[in-house]
Amino acid sequence: MRIAIFCGSSLGADARFEASAREVAARLARAGHGIVYGGGKVGLMGVIADAALAAGGEVIGVIPRHLQQRELAHHGLSSLHVVDSMHARKARMAELTDAFIALPGGAGTLEEIFEVWTWAQLGLHAKPCAFLNVAGYYDAISQFVDHAVVQRFLRAEYRDMLVIDRDIDRLLDAFAGYRAPQAKWHGAAGPETLDVLGWICIRDRRLLTVRSRGKEHFFIPGGKREAGESDWQALEREVHEEVGVQLVRESAVHVMTAEDSAVGQERPMRVAMSCYMAAGQGEPRPAAEIEDLAWMTAADAPRCAPAARQVLAWLAGRGLID
Repeated sequence: MRIAIFCGSSLGADARFEASAREVAARLARAGHGIVYGGGKVGLMGVIADAALAAGGEVIGVIPRHLQQRELAHHGLSSLHVVDSMHARKARMAELTDAFIALPGGAGTLEEIFEVWTWAQLGLHAKPCAFLNVAGYYDAISQFVDHAVVQRFLRAEYRDMLVIDRDIDRLLDAFAGYRAPQAKWHGAAGPETLDVLGWICIRDRRLLTVRSRGKEHFFIPGGKREAGESDWQALEREVHEEVGVQLVRESAVHVMTAEDSAVGQERPMRVAMSCYMAAGQGEPRPAAEIEDLAWMTAADAPRCAPAARQVLAWLAGRGLID
């Protein structure tokens, strides 16, 4: 996955902040996670970028034009997006990433992580948000959000969706098992959300998609859980029913969650699709209610349902499909 990192444009008073930033960046790069950050070359921002690049990682910067013009941009990145405003920076970073982590920082860092956390509460995305609590820097934040729950300004499920941990590996484990709660104001406004699983299968730089009988759009193979099923159990069952492939459990990796409008429903609904890559045994073939399958590139997106279009764009943006 790609992970957005919010952090300070200074190094802070404690040497552990810089050391942790360097360690975290290298750890993410070695694990194959791309980093998206604010594009600067100073403070912890510069440390994150340099350490990840040195470890062979992908580092994408997003910086407002007025900061680039002050010569604060890092010019050795994998890519640098220059945008018109701070608001545009946050929106672009959210588009490019699958999760968010705040390292030590000041008002800007807090504003960034709290805004994307708020977006998650409102159901505008289903991506995990976290504080890496280096040297206890965010102890007071943890106490404050707990206080907000006690004072009934924050629901417990939205407090629980915010990960606060001192260990990057535990934080990444929490990301892997993350499930977004129901959006705030759900039922008062906005459509119901279908919670489904999808199997990402790539061959010759093309993505496997399927179309059900009588339907117009192609989908990602997969489907809804039955009562009591885990992600893996539902995905394994649905993929076998739809395309006759037996997935290999040990190879399964969660890579993204796509959320968009659902099609073919009797009333307006949205779909939140947790997508996994996994090796499969057997040649994909139409089965059950599936009428057709197709191997698609990003150019085929108009033939797909909205959530599948998101997956195509996500894979193309990472160079995994044409």
